[in-house]
Amino acid sequence: MSKIWIAMTLASIAWFFASAAEPDVNLLTRSYKLASFHQKPNAMWEFVPPGESINAWKTLVTVIDRPDAHTQADLDRLAEGIDSNYKGHGGRILLAKTMQDHKGAPYNYIVVAFEQPEQHRFELNFVKIALGPKNAYILVYGARVTDPKDYLAKGKEFLNQHSDEIGRALESAVLPDISALPRREF
Repeated sequence: MSKIWIAMTLASIAWFFASAAEPDVNLLTRSYKLASFHQKPNAMWEFVPPGESINAWKTLVTVIDRPDAHTQADLDRLAEGIDSNYKGHGGRILLAKTMQDHKGAPYNYIVVAFEQPEQHRFELNFVKIALGPKNAYILVYGARVTDPKDYLAKGKEFLNQHSDEIGRALESAVLPDISALPRREF
């Protein structure tokens, strides 16, 4: 066997095991695969369902580690900052409130809409800001709702049909151990 073939085979085996070890996030009966990681300003992982990419997604799950928040007061300040950031980028806050999960632990919940008329769509972000075992985390479920004829009506319909389901899924979502997630940019 040639050295090139052996090197290619070893590279393929290494890629297989590396990709098989990538964590999944399961939400709303779908499995999401890790698609990107960014370290700045905070560690952030983005997950897409099979068949979608980080550049062309219909639904996206984002997990952000926030080691700067450890208390409920920190969590509230974090939620206010996120709210302000969304507004500063043209987002319309549809809902912002403090809720409790099934164990009674409080978390902040925000629903934001970004109108993107040039693409005939809304990007809707459902955001849970909560305290984890070590740090606070932000969990975002993003959905792009498109309709070339009437994306406004389609967006309202989506919210009416799916908001409760998405909120319940975020409240009870089981995330991979954030400290064990890969921290390499790609």
